[in-house]
Amino acid sequence: MEYRSDTVPEIDDLEALVENGDDKALRSFLRLLHPADLAFLFDVRREYWNRLIPLLDIGQISDLIEELPDHLRDDMAELLSPSQLTHAFAEMASDDAADVIADLPKKLAQAVLAALPPEDRQEVIALLKYPEDSAGGKMQVELVSVQASATVDQAVEAIRAAAEDVGDLHYVYVVDQNDHLKGLLPLDKLILAQANQPVTELIEPDLHAVQPSLDQEEVAQMFKRYDLVSLAVVDEKGRLLGRIMHDDVVDVLEEEVDEDIMRMAGAEEPELVYTNRIFKIASVRLPWLLANVAGGVLTGMLLWQFNVTFPNMLALLIFIPAIAAMCGNVGTQSSTIVVRGLATGRIDYNNLRRMLGKELAVGAIMGLVCGTALGLTAKFWQGSDVIGLTVGVSLSAAVVVSALMGVLVPFLFRLIRIDPAIAAGPLVTTSNDVIGVTIYYLVALLFITP
Repeated sequence: MEYRSDTVPEIDDLEALVENGDDKALRSFLRLLHPADLAFLFDVRREYWNRLIPLLDIGQISDLIEELPDHLRDDMAELLSPSQLTHAFAEMASDDAADVIADLPKKLAQAVLAALPPEDRQEVIALLKYPEDSAGGKMQVELVSVQASATVDQAVEAIRAAAEDVGDLHYVYVVDQNDHLKGLLPLDKLILAQANQPVTELIEPDLHAVQPSLDQEEVAQMFKRYDLVSLAVVDEKGRLLGRIMHDDVVDVLEEEVDEDIMRMAGAEEPELVYTNRIFKIASVRLPWLLANVAGGVLTGMLLWQFNVTFPNMLALLIFIPAIAAMCGNVGTQSSTIVVRGLATGRIDYNNLRRMLGKELAVGAIMGLVCGTALGLTAKFWQGSDVIGLTVGVSLSAAVVVSALMGVLVPFLFRLIRIDPAIAAGPLVTTSNDVIGVTIYYLVALLFITP
């Protein structure tokens, strides 16, 4: 299928063609769209689905299902006939078919699998046994491999024989008689080599491969570190199982960033945010809001204690919001940096001490500047040296502690095998609010005699 390189999803054009009622013009317009642009239009104009789907051929439907967000695939599948679904999945690469089928309702997924050609069905079933967020869940079984005894001419023939099924091709995989991976043969070397030259003379010496159980984040880091375009997947004995393509890794990086950001907001299931499952979304977000309520109650108890302990120094209460807000913001800044560093591999337990030292220095500088500013403000506003000193010292100390907490809490979560991104949202903010007010109270006890 040919796509215009300058095509941009034009909603106005689509609306005009739909209203015009010209099926031929509308079909031509849809054929010009890249699958990603088609998916965009289907996402923002769901009311047109019944009108547009009958105008799509199987290839377009297959591409569209791949590009649609997960929460729309079920709705799309319900509008397609079993025959359309079966042919659409048969058009997909094995990894894409497995990903989409895994997201379908169980009964529908079983029906689609049963209708697939036997060879395609076995490939998809083999991939479905791996977790979706693992190397096995991201790999596809379509590839070109040749025996180590093959010549360049035989490798070229193998490429021609598999061209229709394989799609994008960057390497020919060289294996032994037992399918153990021996090396990669880049296409540029293959094209320039003599026809009767053994492939073993051309294979890449640096071989990168992963086992199917490896987490998708680590796979993505390998692609980034070694500038890979594809990556072989082998079993524990080194036998070739499939390959992971660069486009799937781009999706992984986007998913991981999306998950981290959503979890910072207290949403542990990012996909839910974009659905209409209101009660489910509320149930996911409520625990973090309840944590905020608990933190607010603790802060309120401390405010009451201020009132009891310093009944004649109510001016101290004026500065509590500023101290609490500063602590929450500093902690969130530090934890965001650490969570992102842990996700990208730039921060780990080996450099925890260095990270703590850096945040201690940064926190000290920020605390000194902000504490001095707020302390001087308190002194001249209230006309009291002791209030100014109490406020300034409290904020300085609280900022340093908050910065350190922003580093330690994500590491603690990683240690107990909980996603550190969870700690970067309401939890750090609320806990640092309480810590800031507690420090303020203790410093007031030290400097002011009740």
